[in-house]
Amino acid sequence: MKIEDLKKKKIHLIGVSGAEGSSLALFLIRLGCRNLTGHDFKTKNDFLKSFFAYHENLSAANQRSYFKEIKNGLKKINFKDRYLKGLAEAEIIFAPASHFRYPQNRPLKKYQAGKKIKFWSWYNLLLEFFPGTIIGVTGTAGKGTATNLIYRILKQAGKKVFLVGESWQFADWQKIFQSGQKGMVVAEISNRTLTFAPASKKSPSLAIITNIFPNHLDDHQNSFKRYLRTKLELVRYQKKGEWAIINRDDAVLKKLKWPGYTVFYSLKNKNDLKLIDNDYLKNYPHLKSDCLAAVQAAKILKISPSAIKKAIKNFKPRTARLQTVRRLKGVTFINDAAATRPKATIFAVNSLPKNKVILILEGSRKIPLKKEFMELLATVKKQRVKKILLSGQIRNFLKPLFQKTRLNYQITPDLAGSIKQAWQDAQKDDVILLSPACESFGEFRDYRARSEKFVNLVKKLK
Repeated sequence: MKIEDLKKKKIHLIGVSGAEGSSLALFLIRLGCRNLTGHDFKTKNDFLKSFFAYHENLSAANQRSYFKEIKNGLKKINFKDRYLKGLAEAEIIFAPASHFRYPQNRPLKKYQAGKKIKFWSWYNLLLEFFPGTIIGVTGTAGKGTATNLIYRILKQAGKKVFLVGESWQFADWQKIFQSGQKGMVVAEISNRTLTFAPASKKSPSLAIITNIFPNHLDDHQNSFKRYLRTKLELVRYQKKGEWAIINRDDAVLKKLKWPGYTVFYSLKNKNDLKLIDNDYLKNYPHLKSDCLAAVQAAKILKISPSAIKKAIKNFKPRTARLQTVRRLKGVTFINDAAATRPKATIFAVNSLPKNKVILILEGSRKIPLKKEFMELLATVKKQRVKKILLSGQIRNFLKPLFQKTRLNYQITPDLAGSIKQAWQDAQKDDVILLSPACESFGEFRDYRARSEKFVNLVKKLK
């Protein structure tokens, strides 16, 4: 099938107020598809509010313009009372990666086998039709940093490159596809997105896996084996002449058998480490490892060492990734809101001075990983973290664990309460670190909303 053939298809789009659904809707409308049906479990009255909430990164003018174009371009939108009606008539269903996290989407399960109706995400759109180079990055941690670095290196080298994936929100697919064979897409690909890979049985021509350890197991019937198998979908369909880039330092990845076209990176490679002239990256070993993944990708793509080095030198952390938000009266506030697993918080705590950190843990986990949280508590103890502030659903799980230790902790009603208490307790040269170790569901819709709340509240402190 060619991309032009989509014009003739009956296509249904799930969650059209969201970032994934709306960007696909706009692309298909502009492509010339006229048989498009949208679905959104919001009411008709709440639809506009939901759309604006998911597109806060766009200007107000673009929000209004895109909303109008989607509303006029879709044949119809099935809102709350008619949500998912008429799916049986579809030839293609586009769904967001996190669709199965919502009980309203249970009826979608019968379409996932994809025998008569193709069940796709944005990832399948890329795999099936993009004529340029796809660089796919996955991993339990570090995929966002690696994609960001690769993107910046390629931009520095003058390439026509685009960044897509869960952390990057709205994507201009029209501009991406117009770039043609010279275009390059760097895609951050989550375990949830990779559940769509078997529908296309294709892989990116350059695929990177940063690491794999237990996380999001509730997405995979509480099985690490299933989670691992899903992550490996990134490289499963690669052919000779394509490239897999793998972290040799990772305990799981180094035990697996890899084909001959695999390239490995490691913190033991001193030559590649010489290219990392960036104080921020040097301070965080796990980020330095992600940088090496980007270096290997750039070398395969024949980017000059000078362009690699310059892009790395100018690299700054993305919002919510160990981002220094403010220094106030000698106290440093660090936003690591994207740390949704204990391992990420362990990395953050280990990278900061001993006996100086006030740590904020927050959020929820469907399946708390007791072993990883015990590792986190051991790290907190070793690093002599001054105080831990707990809020959200996870406090019910963590409180009994903390009670068995001599660690200084306090329960707070919410994130705002934790920030207020941390500021009261902080002394000069202390670091107030939001590194939640949990997903944001509960108080916030996603980690971006949690990050924004933290930044806004910190900036109001006097």
